[in-house]
Amino acid sequence: MVKKKQALGWIEWLIGWMYVTYELLFQRTKTSHLQNPLELPSLNDLTCIVTGTTSGIGKEIARQLAEAGAHVVMAVRNRKTANELIDQWCSSWAGILLNVEVMELDLLSLDSVVGFANTWNARLEPLHVLINNAGIFSIGETQKFSKDGFEEHLQVNHLAPALLSVLLLPSLIKGSTSRIINVNSVGILRAQVRFRLESSSLSTTFVYHV
Repeated sequence: MVKKKQALGWIEWLIGWMYVTYELLFQRTKTSHLQNPLELPSLNDLTCIVTGTTSGIGKEIARQLAEAGAHVVMAVRNRKTANELIDQWCSSWAGILLNVEVMELDLLSLDSVVGFANTWNARLEPLHVLINNAGIFSIGETQKFSKDGFEEHLQVNHLAPALLSVLLLPSLIKGSTSRIINVNSVGILRAQVRFRLESSSLSTTFVYHV
């Protein structure tokens, strides 16, 4: 099946930027009453896998978990950048022994997701927290498809995290009571995905619409 590259229409493009503006301007105001950063208890007994930890929210999540004593696994595409971050944290927190490691994970490759999960599960160690933070967001570019054949936003933001969560269940069960945390955006409220079902016996029908 040939995948057609399509650009966003101007209405979708405009609406997308409206949600970006909302997040940038108003979310900080709406959460200004919250303590930042939250004071965390000792997390020495917890193992946490966090995806997308080389920048943004994921970077801060990994930093604070590590500072609180958790065993943090940075699941990233760029191992070099992640290791440089760890070196920076170690330099900043002299005297604090960090329990942080880096494992390679590319959500644009389902083979990478499977390989990551198999490698972790083979350790036979408990996993207490999985934070699916990594994501992509692109406006104005033509649609791009992964080598697995899925639109990149759909795979990185939905399919790959879901697959990772399911595959890591054996380790999460060992860490019970464990948690799976998904980081998302208000932009999901605008998401519309349509697939058509073509059948010789049925009229064309929308079979999926969120």
